[in-house]
Parts: sequence; C-alpha cells; structure tokens
Amino acid sequence: MVVGVSCPLRPLYATENLGNDNPNKLGSQAVKAHPSLIEYITSNYYDRVMKVVIKDGYFCLAFCLGPDQSWEDDYDDMVLELLDDDESCFIIYRLDEARGRHFEHVLITWQPEDAPVSDRAAYTTSKSNLIELYEEGTFTYRLTGANDCDVDFNALKYVMMSEGEIEPLSKYEELKREAVSEEEVARSRQMKKIPDIDMQVDDDAIKEINKFVKGFINFVQFGIDNKKEVIRCSDSRNVNVDELPDKMPEAVPRFNLYRYSHVKDGKFTEFVPVFIYYVPEEGTAKSKSLYPCAIDGFLKKLQSYGADIKLRLEFSDLHDMTEGVLYELIYPPDRSELEKSFREIKPKKHAGKRGGWVKVLPV
Repeated sequence: MVVGVSCPLRPLYATENLGNDNPNKLGSQAVKAHPSLIEYITSNYYDRVMKVVIKDGYFCLAFCLGPDQSWEDDYDDMVLELLDDDESCFIIYRLDEARGRHFEHVLITWQPEDAPVSDRAAYTTSKSNLIELYEEGTFTYRLTGANDCDVDFNALKYVMMSEGEIEPLSKYEELKREAVSEEEVARSRQMKKIPDIDMQVDDDAIKEINKFVKGFINFVQFGIDNKKEVIRCSDSRNVNVDELPDKMPEAVPRFNLYRYSHVKDGKFTEFVPVFIYYVPEEGTAKSKSLYPCAIDGFLKKLQSYGADIKLRLEFSDLHDMTEGVLYELIYPPDRSELEKSFREIKPKKHAGKRGGWVKVLPV
C-alpha cells in the first residue's frame, strides 16, 4: 500500500449523502453517478480495475478486481477479459505509480462495432461526465477503441512511449503493431467511433449542391437538424478563400463544399472541389458525435450528385483556415503524403488559440 494516497474522487462526490434519491448530477443532460458506484470508489480505490457501464441514465459498477501482480503483468489479463463484442463500457485501470495524492489511472472507452449506435453515442457524449467525477489529473492516459489492438498493453505502451514515459517499443512489438491491418489502424485513429448513419439530405440542400456542380456558386454550407437528423443547407454563395473563416458559426460543426480556384506556377488552375469539415473544440459532445457518424454517408451522396471532391479536410481552429494552409494541403512537397489517412499538419502560421489541428483524409 502506498502511504499518503487518497480517494481520487472530487470531494463533492466523496462526501455526498449516498442515501440521496437524487444522485450526483453534472448538468441537466449529464449521466449521473449511481450512489453505489460512489460508495465503492470511496472505499476501494486500491483495486486494480473497474468496469463501468451506463444503465438507466447512471454510471454503474459492473465489475471490479484487486491487483494480482504488477500493473504491467495484470493489464491484458484483466482488461481484455472485460471487453464484450456487442456492448460499450468504460474501463478504469489503476497503475502502481502515485502522482501527487492519487494513483495514476488509465481510462479506456470501449466502443465495439457491433454495439448499437445509440449505445456508442451515449459513451462518447458522457465520457466527460465520468472524468469530472474524479479529481484533475487522475487519468494520466486515455485510450479509445473498437478492437482489442486499440486498447491492449502494446497500445498503452505506445501512448506512454510517445509521451516519453517509457522506453521505445521493442522490434517484436513494432512488428506486432505493423501486422494489424491498415483498416484497423485507421479506425483506431478516427475521432468517430460510431457506425455511419445514412442521413437524408433535404430538397433545398440538393438544389444548392446542383448549383455548385454547375458552377453557379463556389460555396455551400450544411448543418444537421438534430431533431429530425436531416442535413440541411445553412448557407450558399460565392466567397473568396479568405472569407471562409467568417462563414463558420461559433462552437457549431459544419460541413462545407468549396471550389478553390488559385494560381499555380504562374498559370490559372481549374477549380478544385474541396470538402471541409469544421469541428470546433468548443462544440457540444452531442454534435461531436452526430456529425462524424454522418460524414461518410454524406460524402457518398455528394459524389453521386456530381460533386467531384478532390480533397477532404478537417479543421478545428479558424485561424488555420487560410489560403496558405489550403494550398499546402493540395500541393504538399511529397504528393504521396495525401494518401496517408488522418495526417496531422502543423501550419507554418497561425497555430490556433487552442493549438488546433488540420487533417487530410481520403475521400
């Protein structure tokens, strides 16, 4: 037992009246922590692993187990055994090291492909609520996965290695990771962990897409009607590339279709249709889970309508949405770079207020 280590829950939850019929609530739409879960964590924070599920609007304890060996030796035997192929869950795994007053923990969000869409969406949107139950810094590492290889010991070791916490992977471990199919690697990197939803596109939006295809306008913006789960046109017009940031709403994701015209090597280049997904970090958890699950189906519809999209981009910060960045993404020094899925690019200028990212994705 490590001397001086205390319960990692925030004081509000550790001292809550556990007999209260109205359990802890983090906002009007938040998943609540069941009193039995609070009681367990308060008195059993030396246990090695916990499986937490969402049931009837509560975080509930589904399984717990104390340590057997070192955390490295326990990890795969305990974590992988708790994962179901058709049910999402959270796994909270305690390491042996203490940081400050608490043990270091790993938070695993398990969202298998065979789990229902609503199930996976619930875990995506409620993860922040679970984290808020614990004191800041409790979860040193976080993993999200749909396959064992996304969350096994080698995956965690890879994360630790990238943060300089441990030695690099051995040659065997590198080869093992490389043996995972390219499709699984791409999936593990995606922010979207929810199966695609084939959302309808309303008639007005289709009309604007046709105008875009025929060259009458060079910009169409789309938003999702959350209640009806329909994609609608929110703006359409001719805009210059430097006007694009002004067309993005605050803290709300948007799909954008833009025809980028520019000069290359002193010659006028034909228009390049670009699909831009703007996903601000300030967006709500609901929107961040809804838009990703609609994007692939929407892209297929756009292509079927005749929008010959050449490049697919994601922006998290408006400061990065500049002509210089756009030009660099279309004409990188090595053209093969565009074939790499989800390559993060650090713009030479305007890193963004929050350290935003830009991603190039396969169309």
